[in-house]
Amino acid sequence: MDTGYFPFTAITGQEMLKKALLLNAVNPAIGGVLIRGDKGTGKSTAVRALSDILPERNIVDGCRFGCDPDGSELCMECQEKLKMHGKLQVRSAKMEVVDLPVSATEDMVVGTIDIRRALHEGIKALEPGLLARANGNILYIDEVNLLDDHVVNVLLDAAAMGVNIVEREGISVRHPSRFILAGTMNPEEGDLRPQIIDRFGLSVDVEALTDPDERIKVIKRALDFQEDPEAFHSGFRRKQEELQRRIMEARSLLSSVEMDDDVLLQIVEIASALGIRTHRADIITARTARTLAAFNGRNWVNGDDVKEAALLAMKHRLKQLPFQREQELSQELIEDILNGEFEDDSEIDRNRRLRKDLKVPDLRASLQGHAGPAVQGRRGKYVRARENPEPSSVAVDATLRRAAAAGSLRIEPEHLMEKVRVGKARALYIMVLDTSSSMRLERKIKFAKTVSWLLLRDSYEKRNRIALIAFRGYDATVVAEPTSRLEAVEEALEGLKAGGRTPLTPALKLAAEVSKSADEEACTAVVISDGRCNVFINSNLEEDLRMLEEEIGNMKIVFVNAEPEKRSLGILEDMASRFNSEIFYLDDVII
Repeated sequence: MDTGYFPFTAITGQEMLKKALLLNAVNPAIGGVLIRGDKGTGKSTAVRALSDILPERNIVDGCRFGCDPDGSELCMECQEKLKMHGKLQVRSAKMEVVDLPVSATEDMVVGTIDIRRALHEGIKALEPGLLARANGNILYIDEVNLLDDHVVNVLLDAAAMGVNIVEREGISVRHPSRFILAGTMNPEEGDLRPQIIDRFGLSVDVEALTDPDERIKVIKRALDFQEDPEAFHSGFRRKQEELQRRIMEARSLLSSVEMDDDVLLQIVEIASALGIRTHRADIITARTARTLAAFNGRNWVNGDDVKEAALLAMKHRLKQLPFQREQELSQELIEDILNGEFEDDSEIDRNRRLRKDLKVPDLRASLQGHAGPAVQGRRGKYVRARENPEPSSVAVDATLRRAAAAGSLRIEPEHLMEKVRVGKARALYIMVLDTSSSMRLERKIKFAKTVSWLLLRDSYEKRNRIALIAFRGYDATVVAEPTSRLEAVEEALEGLKAGGRTPLTPALKLAAEVSKSADEEACTAVVISDGRCNVFINSNLEEDLRMLEEEIGNMKIVFVNAEPEKRSLGILEDMASRFNSEIFYLDDVII
């Protein structure tokens, strides 16, 4: 045991951090661990202490890249030796921590090629970089968020593939680079891009201990270690050796651990409920669950393994969209999801408001409303008459004059004149709200309800009427009939729950029916959805749209996409083009 490092088993608290490091020690394919926390919370201490409990490994004697003689990947030098001598000389080596400085350049990390020598000597022309030293060891990146993004991408690519590839001037050389990756960062000094965070297998947030007894224990152990490192190590030698043995046994057991489809379904359910889109989350969670089972001495994965693995593998992959304050992932939340008791936050956010500085035409301006321009209709001031053999409102004076001008004492159909009235349009807004299961992801249902409520309030101020249609499963339903009572629609809106399939076209057909039965001259359907329609009136979307072109008639449609524009499926855009409608996006509409 190296007395220069603080013993791993002497670290007080930080159980999740220690578990994440141990799982990567058993199975480096998990992809490393990102450790986030304030300075002085034991992040570096834990990473460096890990090397002291890891078993020694076999390497090819004299290999500059530390090749594993039993591994599937050998450098070109070792391949040539094996071909010439039929075997490789092997020696034991202790695992070490390879530090990557914040100032590291790409050449320092991957290595450099001497072009002249490469033409004659091949791999020998590669000057090894830090990835060569890291092969079979622990690669430790302190303050990973301060590294250049390009360097971080190179590191993560090597960690994922287990190989470092160096290409210069048309020459390409490669060598194995399998390591346990550990990165630490202080979030106050800047965060990593989501694409990079996603590449780390596990993530742990580390905080200073708050229990006075534990803090006292930390102080005492730190002082004892500083005064006599060797004696301090002696007190933990048995625990260190026991943990090392457990790691070796878990490595041997790992390949035989089985996962049935029910366990995999649990992983998918957790990721879906949390709105995590990347498949990497599912895969890493599965690997971690298998590793947990092996670490606990079992060759099958159970529900507890899945819960613990999800907590480690999914927390840093949660996306914070406009309605997501800091979303916390806990063991209790994961259990609620698996028990079917998970309720995502879908309450109306009354602190939001419609944007006034939209780059696209203002959503409110696209809705005519009571404050709109003068229009012809059945109400308003009688300004003139026109011919109509079947008038909705007879202009008696104009009709009599026309009959008299024709010399007739009887009123014939050809004499009938209709009143032309001009006034402000009475408007009906039909809120068509997607409440399918996909709207639960990333709290899109919260966005949809909030936008509906904001438009509802805006319409109420203009004395318009509102109807509310919700669609989920296989049906669309009129949740609130056309009304001018704000409270009635708001109450119906608050009570909506999300779940099931997405019958978008049936909802549009129902909106058209509500529009035709209304008295208002101006009728607009505001469709809020993520566009994942999968239930149709006929056999497919195209047939439905052809039918709806006739059904919709004079009803105006405005689409609000619950997805950001860059993630849109394109279905709502196609509909908007077909119906000559406006379309808006999540980030455009509210603040």
